[in-house]
Amino acid sequence: MTTFTILKQDLIDLTEDNSSAFATESLQFIATAELRLSRELQNCPGLQKHVTSTLTASDPFITKPTDFVSMISFQVLSSAAARNALEYRDVSYINEYWPTRTSTGTPKYYADWDDNFILIAPTPSAALTIEMNYRRRFDALDSDTATNWLTEHAYDALLYGSLIEAAVYNKNPQQQQVYQQRYVDAVQSVNAELALKRGDNFTR
Repeated sequence: MTTFTILKQDLIDLTEDNSSAFATESLQFIATAELRLSRELQNCPGLQKHVTSTLTASDPFITKPTDFVSMISFQVLSSAAARNALEYRDVSYINEYWPTRTSTGTPKYYADWDDNFILIAPTPSAALTIEMNYRRRFDALDSDTATNWLTEHAYDALLYGSLIEAAVYNKNPQQQQVYQQRYVDAVQSVNAELALKRGDNFTR
């Protein structure tokens, strides 16, 4: 079984860089590759997450979950049977639509404010229950987490994604280009396998 330790050693072997500085930076190479794959792998089992939370009255912001990557759907529950889907808009649209955030109303839109917050408009007039269905990050590999879905099912994509970051670190554009193409091919292959499995499950 491929593990976090094996991945780190493969990075050292393939780059021929066994310096302590590289070993330290390799943790970030892997983390960046994991985040990129969280965005680019489609229909990956376990990456879709559903949470319920509460909007605070008169507060136009809600904190993103710590493992948040991107929103799939965002709903406000006005009652046990009524769900109203919020529509995505960019921040500039919301700033024009609802310029005075101290004014309140029934939320209709949301925007990706920054890495930590989602902006709601209109600013909620009451403490409303919401449901977020979102794409999450993969479980991060580290000294305590030796394996995850990527090490077991998409190791080549994870390895090449990490090697791209290593090539940037080592200022080696030739290697970066080679590993970028291998990464693209690996991601396409994994996505094709996931689509096939999804089709097989759907027809059963």
